[in-house]
Amino acid sequence: MKPRQATGRTGKEAQVRLARAARSVAAATAALTLTAGCGLGHLQDLNFRVDDRLHFVTPKDRSKVQLPLTIRWRMHGFTVAAAGSAAPRRDAGYFALFVDRSPIQPGQTMKAICKADPFERGDAACPTIAYLQGQLVFPTTSDSVTLDRIPNLPGSKDSVQLHTFIVVLLDTAGHRIGESAWELDLRLPRIGG
Repeated sequence: MKPRQATGRTGKEAQVRLARAARSVAAATAALTLTAGCGLGHLQDLNFRVDDRLHFVTPKDRSKVQLPLTIRWRMHGFTVAAAGSAAPRRDAGYFALFVDRSPIQPGQTMKAICKADPFERGDAACPTIAYLQGQLVFPTTSDSVTLDRIPNLPGSKDSVQLHTFIVVLLDTAGHRIGESAWELDLRLPRIGG
């Protein structure tokens, strides 16, 4: 085997490697900058594990149901406490059920729903329980929610529609705790045929 001759490219190869490394650092910096605007105030709000503390008891996921509908769950490793009843902690608070909509971001309060609504943005009294229910958001200290009304999915003409129910945790100050969320999908007949 012949020894390889130097081709004079080692300087160019080093420049290429350095340029690639600089691009990687720039990409990582850009990703961190973009992530900073996603509502995550602390790294502890990132959930790098499956959170199996909450289990839906009834109805069964993807089952066909009728109104009125009661959704029940069981939670362990979390102390249920009403809003304002104690100092905020990550392991105590209450639940919020979101129907056919994304939940608020980690660290946000229900005020975020008002801020996203151009008709309610300036209302200091927002959100009221009635307003939240109109937005299909149901805060509760119970381990169940009964729903009498769920509107048809916008734009869907399907006779049986797949609705999404998401439960998140709120601390006693009303801030969403972390990014844990538990989802249940249920099939409901379309209202009005």
